[in-house]
Amino acid sequence: MIANAATSRLPGVPPVCAMPVRGSAGGRRAALAAVGLLLAACGGCVQHAGPEAVKLLGDAQAAYGRSDDQGTIAKAGEFLAQNSNTAEADAAYYLRGLAYYRTKDLPAAREDLKRAADRARGKDLRVKAGKALGDLALESGDADSARMFYTQVMDEMDLAKPPADEVRYGLGCALQHKGLWWDADVQFDRLLHDFPDRPAARLAGRRIRCLAWTFQLAAFDRQDLAEAESARLAKIGPKTTVGQAVVDGKLKFLLQAGWYDTHAAAEAAGKTLGGLAANAQLVPTR
Repeated sequence: MIANAATSRLPGVPPVCAMPVRGSAGGRRAALAAVGLLLAACGGCVQHAGPEAVKLLGDAQAAYGRSDDQGTIAKAGEFLAQNSNTAEADAAYYLRGLAYYRTKDLPAAREDLKRAADRARGKDLRVKAGKALGDLALESGDADSARMFYTQVMDEMDLAKPPADEVRYGLGCALQHKGLWWDADVQFDRLLHDFPDRPAARLAGRRIRCLAWTFQLAAFDRQDLAEAESARLAKIGPKTTVGQAVVDGKLKFLLQAGWYDTHAAAEAAGKTLGGLAANAQLVPTR
């Protein structure tokens, strides 16, 4: 996921942090100009973590790879305690942010992923951190932030290669939250065209051409059972409809209630469903 952290300085460029300047004014100007050129060449004073610290970062990565989230958080935290100003700190923040995300500590995940994205010296890590921030925002129901992060990531990434498929899917979902159904279809169409065999394409196929949000109350294998339940609910609660969908290769008859343009409008209306809303799924529908 993350390349081994570099422990050497840029080849041929010595570290430049300070330089005594003596002699004439012309000599001082020449020396300062030389410092400026060196700073431009090496990107300023870049401090790298030492070998022991780099091993800690490797341990954090290994822990994440075996789904040891607490180990990842501990090792990355130990690294950052002494190396938060090093060039490798962006990778440590990214790893710890992902681990926090998996443990559902979303505020901590958001903080670390934001630090990783802001500090990342390489485009690859910046894209990964930005995508993770978009995923987190979408999961939290913040469609505006998700849309912003996904759009920023798309400006930097190679849209012909993964994870562009996942970014397009996430962006499409965020647009559907806001009721921008046609714009969402643009993302899903492109995803299906460019990545027809990726898992995200299967998910996009379920959401493309949807027009509204609805509450899915139940799913039946038989149409007569779905219609009977719809008739029963009509006597005691909200009006429902029976729709069809292919789920995992099987035709299902879906009992649905409501038709809402935006996710927010559907959530507000869900309060009128009473106990039915507790077990209902809010889903896009055609």
